[in-house]
Amino acid sequence: MLLEKIEFLCSSPSLRECPKQELPEFAFIGRSNVGKSSLINMLAGIKALAKVSGTPGKTRLINHFRVDSTMNNEN
Repeated sequence: MLLEKIEFLCSSPSLRECPKQELPEFAFIGRSNVGKSSLINMLAGIKALAKVSGTPGKTRLINHFRVDSTMNNEN
């Protein structure tokens, strides 16, 4: 699968305020300073897509990204 387009959508302070989506969703959940943003950046191949903080516990919002992909069956 090729990732054609990845974009930051918005940040939400609570689950109640998350955007409604018809697409499948994936959540990266973990303790502070374990590499969630670094993992997102590595998977996307974009170094600064998700902000990586040097201060543990700084993120207080739920960040939303949209990934548009295409299936590539060429070998």
